[in-house]
Amino acid sequence: MRQDFRQTINQFAWSLAVVAVAWGATKILYRVNRPLQQHGNFAFFLAAIVVASWRGGLLPALFTVALTSLLVAWYLPPDNSLRIARQEDVVRLVLFIGLGLLISYLHYARNRAEKSLQETDRRLRLSLDSAGVACWDVNVKDGTFWKSHNLPEIFGRSPSEFATTYEGFFAYVHPEDREFFHLASVGGAAANHRDYQISHRIVCGDGSIRRLNTRGRMYLDNEGHVERMVGAVFSVEDKLAAPGSSQPPANSAGSIASHLLV
Repeated sequence: MRQDFRQTINQFAWSLAVVAVAWGATKILYRVNRPLQQHGNFAFFLAAIVVASWRGGLLPALFTVALTSLLVAWYLPPDNSLRIARQEDVVRLVLFIGLGLLISYLHYARNRAEKSLQETDRRLRLSLDSAGVACWDVNVKDGTFWKSHNLPEIFGRSPSEFATTYEGFFAYVHPEDREFFHLASVGGAAANHRDYQISHRIVCGDGSIRRLNTRGRMYLDNEGHVERMVGAVFSVEDKLAAPGSSQPPANSAGSIASHLLV
C-alpha cells in the first residue's frame, strides 16, 4: 500500500517537473520570438502532456492537462492573466484542452491494450506449455511466419536458429515425408476445403528424428487459393533415432497415419 502511494506521488511529481520544463521552454521561446505568443504556440505544453501520459498514466496526464490549460490561459492576451479577451483565444484554449484530453485517452487506451495483450499472451503460453502443443501461422501471400514460443523446443532447435519463413520450417520435415506432408496439407486440405491431421517425422537440430502430429487448417481467399495456413503440433515420440545411430526403416507415405477432417 505504501509503495503504491509513493509511486502515485512520484508520477504526479514527474508531471509537475515536465510542466515546469515546458513552462520555461515556452517563456524562452516567446522572448526569442514574441509573435508566436500571439498565435498561440503551445507545442511544449502538448509535449508535456505526452510525456506525462507515457510516464504516469491517465490521472497524471489529466493533472498535466489541467496545469497546462491554466498556463495557456495565462499566456493568452491579456498577458499574465487568466482572463481571455478575444473569442479566437477562447477557441484556442478549448482546442488545446480537447487535444490534451485526446492525447491522454489515446495513451490510456494503448496501455490498456498492451496489458490485455500481455495477459492473453501469458494465458496462451501456460495453455500451450501445459498441453505440450505448439502453434504456427504462415501468411502465404506476404510470406510472414509466426510461431508460438515453444515451437522451436518441440522441433529440437534453439529459438535463435529456428526458421523465420515457411520454407525454412518445411525443411525441418524429414526428407522422405516432405512430399506427403505437402500433399496432405496444402494439396488435400485446400482442394477439399477441410482441416487436416497428419503424423510425420522431423529432423531435429542435433540430427535426431522425432515424430510429430500436426493438425492444420487452410484459409482460402475469394478465388479459392490458399491465403493462410495454421497448424498445431505436438510430439508423439521423443526421439526415434539418435544422431549417428542406425535409423528405423522409413515409413512410406501410404503407411504414415493421416486423414482429412470435415
